[in-house]
Amino acid sequence: MQALPLQAGSFIFIGCYLLSLLIIGWFASRERRDRSLGDYYLGGRGMGLWVLMLTLFATQYSGNALFGFTGQAYRVGFTWLAILHSMIAVVAGYLLFAPQLQRLSRQQHFITPNDYIEYRFPSRALSVLVALCLIVVLINYVLAQLKVMGLMVEGLTGGQVDAFWGVVVLAIIMMVYSTMGGMRSVAWTDAIQGAMMLTGFILIALIIERDMGGWAPALGQLSAVAPEKLTPPDGRGAVTWLSTVILIGIGASVYPQAIQRIYAARSSQTLRRSLAGMAVLPLFAVVVVLALGFVAIARFPGLEGSAADQVMALIMRDVLSTGWFGQAVVTLLLGAILAALMSTADSALLSLSSIFAKDIYGKYLRPNASDAECARVGQWWAWIILGALVWVSTQEDLTLYRLFVLKFEILLQIAPAFYLGVNFSSLRAMPLILGLVTGLCVAVSGWSLGWMPFGLHPGTLGLLVNVLVIMIAQYCYSLNIPTAKISKSPLSE
Repeated sequence: MQALPLQAGSFIFIGCYLLSLLIIGWFASRERRDRSLGDYYLGGRGMGLWVLMLTLFATQYSGNALFGFTGQAYRVGFTWLAILHSMIAVVAGYLLFAPQLQRLSRQQHFITPNDYIEYRFPSRALSVLVALCLIVVLINYVLAQLKVMGLMVEGLTGGQVDAFWGVVVLAIIMMVYSTMGGMRSVAWTDAIQGAMMLTGFILIALIIERDMGGWAPALGQLSAVAPEKLTPPDGRGAVTWLSTVILIGIGASVYPQAIQRIYAARSSQTLRRSLAGMAVLPLFAVVVVLALGFVAIARFPGLEGSAADQVMALIMRDVLSTGWFGQAVVTLLLGAILAALMSTADSALLSLSSIFAKDIYGKYLRPNASDAECARVGQWWAWIILGALVWVSTQEDLTLYRLFVLKFEILLQIAPAFYLGVNFSSLRAMPLILGLVTGLCVAVSGWSLGWMPFGLHPGTLGLLVNVLVIMIAQYCYSLNIPTAKISKSPLSE
């Protein structure tokens, strides 16, 4: 980022963009119908087609993913095309449970993902386990966004603004507008930044083709510089490819903030149409991001480890050198990336706030508290957690990809509760608890040790063990309880 020779107009544009987020938050606050948790955390359950599609898009493609995807493509080459299949698999995953879940959420007035868990599986132990996993995932997600925010601000200002203070300012702006408007603020800013991001990447692809020698010659140089990154994967590599598709395709579909967007859809038909659009968007977003990483292998050789996450900034520097149009495109792209980071972080913080407000404070600490009181407590917890993570983000030395993977390792173990719970009415809570605990032990221990047996991610292996334990435990459970005594699932009514 320090190599980007931005002009004053670029900083003015970014400043105006940040100001517009506060204005959006103010307008969103005026649209609130009441003080209920459903209105604040789900936008009144009236999210339409385009806003829903773009906010789901922004949820899946965060700012750190843009830098992380490009950096990983630089590190491993064409085998990272697995991410394209993964993002399409996310949509396929949604279709297996999201429409049914959306209809049930309107009937039962779900607010958090845990509301579904408690309704479908009346077990406090399972509810607490899932809530703890979701909190860890959301904290990880916010941390990754803050980490990139700090690097971005410090780099764009040439080190004149320390990463810590840059994150503090952006975090305050983010929390102010999200506190004012709740889900409406988050969804509206998501929609704007999603459109900006798509536009910016289409334009940057055109500039590389027109002013920087073109895609074909750049990719042709790759065979001379790093031929090993063009070779098809071997047997282990193919297993890793499939494992990546499972890890991200299933894991991203049960993001807590994505589950809440499913709840917020105006209707199941609106949700299906939004998912149809989501199936096409990876062709625009992911392909360009990956191609940038591949081009950078030949253009900027020798970057190792976390340094590969710089390739997006290095390419933007070259685009800037093409003239005023390149300056405008990079400015637009930087604004979109910054907004992506902030809107992704505020989505995760909003979900965190709802879990503390409803699943912890409203259920265990103050069961008789009003919705307004619960929302207020959730907002204060979000501020406290954000303050702690702002400091941690400047200390953490993990690569973006490591942070990116960890949350999926955990999310994958929660997925059976949604995928199997919605589709199999006889499934009980105890098999899920046993499978979840076993899967988490395998996934987290494997991740911490960097262990990938046979090329499988620890989370994917954990999911296989998780489902196997569920099947065995459910079979044993069915042997002990006559079929006539198994209560009918609400989803089958």
